[in-house]
Amino acid sequence: MRLIQIPFSHNCVKVRRALELKGLAYETHDIAPMDRSAVSRSSGQALVPVLEDGGAGIADSTAILRHLERAYPEPSLLPDDPALHAECWLLEDWADRAFMALTRRIAYWNVLVTPGALEQLWFSDASALKRFIGVRVGKRAVTRRFRLSAGRNKRDEAEAKKAAALALERLGGRPFLLGDRLTVADVSLATMAAPLIAARDELRHDPAIKELMAWAGPVVGEQTLALYGSLAG
Repeated sequence: MRLIQIPFSHNCVKVRRALELKGLAYETHDIAPMDRSAVSRSSGQALVPVLEDGGAGIADSTAILRHLERAYPEPSLLPDDPALHAECWLLEDWADRAFMALTRRIAYWNVLVTPGALEQLWFSDASALKRFIGVRVGKRAVTRRFRLSAGRNKRDEAEAKKAAALALERLGGRPFLLGDRLTVADVSLATMAAPLIAARDELRHDPAIKELMAWAGPVVGEQTLALYGSLAG
């Protein structure tokens, strides 16, 4: 099994965490954000993650989690009860829709306005000339692709506070969204929210954001926390 990924992508973190929770052995193939050729060859599209398993390239983090549950059902990351099983996938989908694009924009905006952060994230191993050119091209590409601006970030931060408060209300002080063990819903919520660790200091100290990050930390793991934390401004 091989996972084609961008290591800091929260969609890739989501799949890695599910693979680890299931105790599955896998290799990773890291790609540069601006070179998607390996992804296209494997899956016919350009987005990560892609999981290669049994000769097939499976794209989309939710599709990969569904594949893992079908192909490797033990240990399950779904509740046993059929109704809760269905609710689990609904919550997984909600977490993706509520947080995925939102937290990516917030994290990237903070990376763009923090000196040296984009260089560290994308070009740490490149030569000085490639870093110089790459950072300038990368900033334009990211800004254009995600339509980043100070005004957009202000609106995103307000939305993040609302989404975090709603997630905490759903958790209700419990360790898991459903039942008495970790499920794909928890994995999705924690990993989709995790880039908020790389938000600006004021947002990270919002009470709801702070509490949600404290809950998400053990789910995403120390390595991911350190990666996103290193980008915080």
